[in-house]
Amino acid sequence: MKNKHLKSILLLTFMSLFISKVGYSQSNYGITVFGTDKITKDDIVKKYTSKLKSLVDLYNTDRDKYYKTKEALEKVIITLGDFSYSNIKLFKSYNDKYDFIIDFVETKDSNKRLNYRKINTKNFSDPDGLIAKWIEYEDLSYKLFKEGEINDYSCPVAHCLWSFNHRKLVPYLEYFNKFTPKNKEVLIQILNTSDSANYRASSAFLLAHSKMSNKNILEALMPSTHDSESAVRNNSMRVIYYIARANPEIKFNVSKIINALDFPSFTDRNKALVILRSIPLDNLKKEDAKRLANILLEILEKKDAHNFRNAHLVIKKWSQKDYAVDDIESWKKWTESSF
Repeated sequence: MKNKHLKSILLLTFMSLFISKVGYSQSNYGITVFGTDKITKDDIVKKYTSKLKSLVDLYNTDRDKYYKTKEALEKVIITLGDFSYSNIKLFKSYNDKYDFIIDFVETKDSNKRLNYRKINTKNFSDPDGLIAKWIEYEDLSYKLFKEGEINDYSCPVAHCLWSFNHRKLVPYLEYFNKFTPKNKEVLIQILNTSDSANYRASSAFLLAHSKMSNKNILEALMPSTHDSESAVRNNSMRVIYYIARANPEIKFNVSKIINALDFPSFTDRNKALVILRSIPLDNLKKEDAKRLANILLEILEKKDAHNFRNAHLVIKKWSQKDYAVDDIESWKKWTESSF
């Protein structure tokens, strides 16, 4: 990734939140095209198979060149139709399988799907070195995870990344628990107004150590689910998921989560889905229900990489129906008759 916190987006998908692997018969990686019907997976395969293969090679050998090549290809594919956004995400799973998720936003949908919050940013110093310490913890905990050194993922606070159950990680837990509570107000300000996406993304995770109630952490994080940076949205929704899993009785702004589900990022979808599968979906507004149904159907129909099984869990829970994950016609009939 371009910076340490964009790396978090990849790290988090290694966890058990995300299920399954979708292969593609002509390659050793899967391809999903999402957000449009103007371009299909077959179109991408026919025109860009060699370029995608080169991205896999560069991802493993030269990250700087990988990002430059990826950005150049994104500038090409956005010209394939009337699009205002395109993104190529290469997802490498914990067992070294690859998926390409290629997201588009059609220009006609841009006001709705790129509707991020506007913030007046300012510069902040790092309170008690918490953010630098957090980045250090991220790097070390990931290294220990990859080396098989972490065996206990139990979490003593509202949210954990790779847990703190290793002798080298215990000092970080003590540091965060000591200094975060006294800096919680400034961390909320950083989350909402820092000119650094890294600072905003780190503060979302640090607030789990603030000793605030889960309800208050949720209130602090909800606005940043609409941040313009995907890493900030990702981290905020990951903590919200932990809160939803532990306290499904807390009232959630489901409409905002559905909005986040429709943002043009694979990580937006996977985090929003695990929240939605954890909270009640009764009494949705008709507009929200129709929008949610349409997005879930697209995810199921296109088998959106690691997201489609979570989409299946959401729609089964919501509908109280037990159609198979690939029984798209039955799911379409249910949505058409319901909304």
